Amino acid sequence: MKKIAKGIIVLIVCWGVVALAPWEAQAVEGQVNINTAGAKELEKLPFIGQSRAKAIVRYRQGKGPFASIEAIRQVPDIGEGTFEAIKPYLTVAGASTLRSEAAIITQPGEVRLLTDRDYYPALETMIGQAASRIDLVMFLFKTTDSVGNRAAGLLQALIKAHQRGVAVSVLLEKSDYDPKLNRDNQQVAARLQREGIRVRFDSEKTTTHTKAVVIDRRYSLVGSHNFTASAMSHNHEASLLVDNQALANQLLEYMGNIP
Repeated sequence: MKKIAKGIIVLIVCWGVVALAPWEAQAVEGQVNINTAGAKELEKLPFIGQSRAKAIVRYRQGKGPFASIEAIRQVPDIGEGTFEAIKPYLTVAGASTLRSEAAIITQPGEVRLLTDRDYYPALETMIGQAASRIDLVMFLFKTTDSVGNRAAGLLQALIKAHQRGVAVSVLLEKSDYDPKLNRDNQQVAARLQREGIRVRFDSEKTTTHTKAVVIDRRYSLVGSHNFTASAMSHNHEASLLVDNQALANQLLEYMGNIP
């Protein structure tokens, strides 16, 4: 655990600040024909704002159609990092099929602070955009039948992710002193297991107070938020969203070693 804490501190120091910018952006699917798309459509691409979109159109009007997607690198302000981010969505022929929806978009190495009620919409969105796997360890996962219960919302988001082919693995606390906590966690575990989701409990001899989620071996959410209505709707809580593969792998190793 010391190694993980040190990794988070190093990330914050190296990148200077915990980002406070709005976390919600647009995720994209499909492709855009860079020889025919207008500026508004080009703006849907990751990291392509209004000025870069207009620069692409101006370059095309002055130099003619792009012969290949790599040719877009000749446009001012389209650097290597930007090109790698937009490359999967580019084509130079055919109709544009690009569409976008709300999602979280981060850059490798980015750290974002999620306090109080900002945690739930961020995590729900990230579960919704998970591509391959979700691993989580949670001290308390308590759902209710109340309308808008946020823990129940995360439960449904995990089930939907599993149904679309994402591998979901859940580790929950099993207490030797708190039967109410056990009842809440076991209720959620039973619901997940009925859907075919892998759930395991830690040893009663040790309290697992960790609250961590790793998505696609890249994104880590670590902090004080339990999966409860109180934590996500009422309490003062703080967690970090970290876009870092090395830290994600350290967390996965840590989760796997919990007995």
